[in-house]
Order: sequence, then structure tokens, then C-alpha cells
Amino acid sequence: MAAPRVFPLSCAVQQYAWGKMGSNSEVARLLASSDPLAQIAEDKPYAELWMGTHPRGDAKILDNRISQKTLSQWIAENQDSLGSKVKDTFNGNLPFLFKVLSVETPLSIQAPQHYPDANHKPEMAIALTPFQGLCGFRPVEEIVTFLKKVPEFQFLIGDEAATHLKQTMSHDSQAV
Repeated sequence: MAAPRVFPLSCAVQQYAWGKMGSNSEVARLLASSDPLAQIAEDKPYAELWMGTHPRGDAKILDNRISQKTLSQWIAENQDSLGSKVKDTFNGNLPFLFKVLSVETPLSIQAPQHYPDANHKPEMAIALTPFQGLCGFRPVEEIVTFLKKVPEFQFLIGDEAATHLKQTMSHDSQAV
């Protein structure tokens, strides 16, 4: 009999300070919906839900057809589940860590060269809830200069947002 290839997971939760609190967090809501025994603490942040084989958060398999084990243990015993190309390229390891983030405050700049492991760090964002984000933009001072000098740019982002950004910069450049 072939090993089951689809099964529920108990995923790791990271409670970083920047996460949304308690049941206001999508991470906490997903955790509660997938695990009836999960208890959500309203005074704790729920920042990231990790679905993968990371050593600091290896998902556990929740399926009575499979003996208690982690996802990395199951993959080690079922190498063909990765497909030959992934298995060969990534030495039999899952090549990504799927995360759901629930962000309350701005995140720090990501600098992959400072991470402790050698894994590649490609990222993709898909919003599950309303989301605003900036990535790879010029310094705010340069953006404000372009707003003043390029009317088409100001038209593109809208007068209200442009005015707000200019006013914020004139009061406190660190607030943006």
C-alpha cells in the first residue's frame, strides 16, 4: 500500500513581537481551525505559521494512518514524494518553508546574508487579509523629491497619499 500523500499537519507557530495579538491574528485563527486542542492566548503575538521541515519548526503529521512523526521524518522515508528533480537538486530535502504571516507592526529589513543557514531565501507574498507593504523602494526623501518634480508620479499615487507623505516628511522623516 502506498504511503498517504495528503495529510493534516500541526504547524509551528512563531510568536515574534511584531505579530498580531491573540485571535486578531490570522495565524492564530488558522492554528485554531486546524487543531481543536489549540489554545489561543489573547495577550500573545502570533506572527508566523510555519508549514515545512525547518529544524526550529518541523511540522508534525496529524493522521492516524501514519505513526507519529514529523514532516521531515516522513519525507526522509518517502523520498519519491519530492519528485526526482527536487530530490536530486535539494538532497532529499523540502526546498522551501511555507509561512503565513500576521503582521501588526512594520517588519525589519530582511538581509539574507545574515541568516544562520545556507538555504536560499526566495520570497513571495499573497495577501489573505487586507495588506499594505513596501519592498525595495528608494529612500523616502527621494520619493518625495520625485513627487514634487514628476506630476505624473503624483497623479499615479493620488493627491491625498502624496500630500500625506510630503507632510509626514516635513514633520519627521523617521515616522515614515
